[in-house]
Amino acid sequence: MKQDRHLRRSSKRLEGHSTPILAADWLPDSSRLVSAAEGDSTVRVWDVAAPRTVSTLTVAEGLNKVRLFPTGDVLAATFEDQVARVYALGSGRMLESAPLVTRPRALVVSADGAVYWAGHASQGDRVWSWTPGSTPKPLLKDIHTFEPTCGLALSDDGTKLWCFFEWDLVVLDARTGQELSRFKGARDEAIGPGFVLPTGPRVVGVKSRLNRDDDAVRPRLYRWDHETGGADWSSEILGYGHGQETLLAMARSTRWLAACGPEGVTLISSRSGRVLGVLPCEMSPWDVSCLSVSPNDRFVAVGTSKGDLFVHELGDTELERDLAVPDIPRRSRSGSPLLLRLQKRPGLWLRVHANGDLETAEGDARTDSVIMPLGAQAGGAAAHPSFLAWELSRRLWSYDLTQPLPSKRAHAVQVFNGTDLVVEGCIGIEGSERDLGFDSEPDSVGERVEGALSAWSILDGLKGLLSSRPGGGD
Repeated sequence: MKQDRHLRRSSKRLEGHSTPILAADWLPDSSRLVSAAEGDSTVRVWDVAAPRTVSTLTVAEGLNKVRLFPTGDVLAATFEDQVARVYALGSGRMLESAPLVTRPRALVVSADGAVYWAGHASQGDRVWSWTPGSTPKPLLKDIHTFEPTCGLALSDDGTKLWCFFEWDLVVLDARTGQELSRFKGARDEAIGPGFVLPTGPRVVGVKSRLNRDDDAVRPRLYRWDHETGGADWSSEILGYGHGQETLLAMARSTRWLAACGPEGVTLISSRSGRVLGVLPCEMSPWDVSCLSVSPNDRFVAVGTSKGDLFVHELGDTELERDLAVPDIPRRSRSGSPLLLRLQKRPGLWLRVHANGDLETAEGDARTDSVIMPLGAQAGGAAAHPSFLAWELSRRLWSYDLTQPLPSKRAHAVQVFNGTDLVVEGCIGIEGSERDLGFDSEPDSVGERVEGALSAWSILDGLKGLLSSRPGGGD
């Protein structure tokens, strides 16, 4: 049973460019959009509400990367003549320029006026820092990869620069260039672009499998601890074509991010990896050239290789709401983290923990009381609880469990990750409503990936857990 994930939202088409859109950045108040296109040497400022072009400025020829500073009045750009330039958005006047050693593959700017770029050179990948008015300086060099692709991201406070390469994720002090930490990926995986989350050493980024020819295939989003390498979740396969660049855009709230996929622009929870919805697009995924989310998280801009720019309005709907559960202990009596809460019947819940501890608790969707340990352990279940939690985090349909359940046969399910309740919903365990609230086809390319649990395995695992309490299964 497949959920209809398409979001019915209004969209606007902004016409003016005639060549591939390289970037579309928002002014701080989200009222205007600044776009730049490859080959036409123009930057346009759009009034999104109208919609219309309110101003146009001409830049040097050979534009390849461009980013708007967070202040919204200055933009930085790199060009094929191997020069970086900074322009005033209002007047179009060039303010500063500096030489480039190579063609940048990634470009970011900070709130304090610094410009960072990364590129591929004969000596390996490198990262540079430039404060306009000074000489660019190398921050990192001699990262060796097969693929000349990379990504850059700044921490919220601008003090750390995260550098994503094929097998390396390096964290630098943005001011001094000192290497703070390094995550080395597996040899059979390729690291794609990503973002750092403001809470803890967590990264949300793309990882792909490498086939025998070292081509990146089956890309997924992962959230992982960059110090230990431990993953919290993985998304469904993003469904890119061979050789297609991965496009991502993080919401300002960091609760969700946008990724280009075969159905359109997919909005994915950064807490659980679950698909929150899909914005259908008029163009092929192959034609999407850039993505961006407005600072107020209300708009998603999609640029195309044909020069069109589409703006989707999400409105005030909260895609990923906070699930506050202050009265549910997050660990067992022995200290093991809580993975799942399963409703046995109204008022009675089964608590499942990472080490296999099982407890019963009286309560509701937001409260546990009279917690009692069970002699039974979850180790003999049809599927291990950690795998159940991993799969359910991205495949359980969201449902507010403070509301009445939609069926008498439905069992409430909550999935935890650390201290967070990442998703809650309900599943029919028996009869014709067996798949109630459950996505049984998690991968967008329609293929079952080795190691993933089938829908039957997950449902049988939940049924087995619910049956572990003395007294039987229902």
